[in-house]
Amino acid sequence: MTVKQTLITEIERIDNPVTLVQLFEIMQLLTHTPQHPKNALISEFAGCLDDESAQQMTTIIDNEFNAIEGEW
Repeated sequence: MTVKQTLITEIERIDNPVTLVQLFEIMQLLTHTPQHPKNALISEFAGCLDDESAQQMTTIIDNEFNAIEGEW
């Protein structure tokens, strides 16, 4: 028996209408969740830095992280 068939069998056994409504609401949440683009959260910050601040951040990142210290 597949998972889908098992779920259907279990649902058919439920007699309590309140439980069925709750299950329906859960299924609605699971199947109708809006899909966000992968970069949706990042794009909210687009344009929040002026050019000077962005250049300062770039310089700091380059200075701190573009060199390997010690022996490799």
